[in-house]
Amino acid sequence: MKEKETQKDNISINPNSEKNTNLFFITASVILAVFAVFLLFSVLNKTGIINTDDNKTIKPQNVQQLIQVEVLNGCGVTGVGDGLTDILRAKGIDVVKTGNYHSFDIENTFIIDRLGKTETANRVADSLNLDKKFIITEKNKRYFLDLTIVIGKDYKNYFQKSGS
Repeated sequence: MKEKETQKDNISINPNSEKNTNLFFITASVILAVFAVFLLFSVLNKTGIINTDDNKTIKPQNVQQLIQVEVLNGCGVTGVGDGLTDILRAKGIDVVKTGNYHSFDIENTFIIDRLGKTETANRVADSLNLDKKFIITEKNKRYFLDLTIVIGKDYKNYFQKSGS
């Protein structure tokens, strides 16, 4: 009879091991649930469904706005575009393209504002001592720049061509 009780004790399940197994599965389930919630939150934040970023993005005071322009020669004088490019770059303005305007009979230098940012156009005009009446706005989303500067025959009033 003692043998049967000993076998019965060996076959019976230890209640402590069952509790440990249940505790392990509960702990693992909680950790996985927290991880799943974190991943879901991250995905929703990245896709823009929820937004945790503050709308009040503060720009540092000493950072200068990058102004990108193209310079087009509208007077036909060789080298005048390079001269203006040098002047603009020295003033921290990024000249991304130079070339010729569709005609060389432009009398007055003018600025075309491509994005509707009149403040930017005014700053560039001021830096060249160009009258603000020569700023026109032609918004064009195909251009990936702020301004187009077309050099007229009056270029000597604003800058000298390179080499002179």
